Amino acid sequence: MEIRTGLVSIILGLMVQPAMGRLIFEDFHLLPTYIKAHGVIMGLTFGVMMPLGVIAIGLLNFRGTVWIHAAWQLISWCLMIAGFGLGVRVARITDQAYNNAHTKIGTIVVAMLLVQPLFGLIHHIRFRKTHRPNAWTHLHVWYGRMLILLGIINGGLGLQLAANSRGGEIAYGVVGGILGACMLLVAVLTEYKRWFRSRTPSQPPPVAEARVGD
Repeated sequence: MEIRTGLVSIILGLMVQPAMGRLIFEDFHLLPTYIKAHGVIMGLTFGVMMPLGVIAIGLLNFRGTVWIHAAWQLISWCLMIAGFGLGVRVARITDQAYNNAHTKIGTIVVAMLLVQPLFGLIHHIRFRKTHRPNAWTHLHVWYGRMLILLGIINGGLGLQLAANSRGGEIAYGVVGGILGACMLLVAVLTEYKRWFRSRTPSQPPPVAEARVGD
């Protein structure tokens, strides 16, 4: 527990503290705008775009699918960074960087996802050489899935922290829950197909890298 708490403190210190400084009371009148923009961007990113990117790469199977996935998730990744910047702005105004689960979990998720494009690139380079899943494949795939799910959950914590309307919380929960469940379902189906192919080596391999799953 002490090690985990220390790790959280280090990550928060590296990512949030340099941007905190003093509280910016002069922007207090913009707080509702910042909160809404942060919520919309992060909700769209983690609740819709990232899960759809994962679902698409697991279901589609045509040449170029991997590049569609990469471009889509890179846009989502950029939106995540923009949304995180707005979150830091809100934290500076409200002094809420260290005293709630939402900001701590969100900072850790964003920090860990910063390296996800690199994992994807390494996986793709290795896959192009061997045409088989490798250690980087599994790291990229499951690392991304778990962090996206954690981001979806953290979005709900953010709505509670912002005292959002009950209807807003329900809508986010329904959309995020359905897409998160679909993402997990696609993951299970992908792993089952991979296992089935390993038991029947006479079957031809998939034509696109998309079937590796992500």
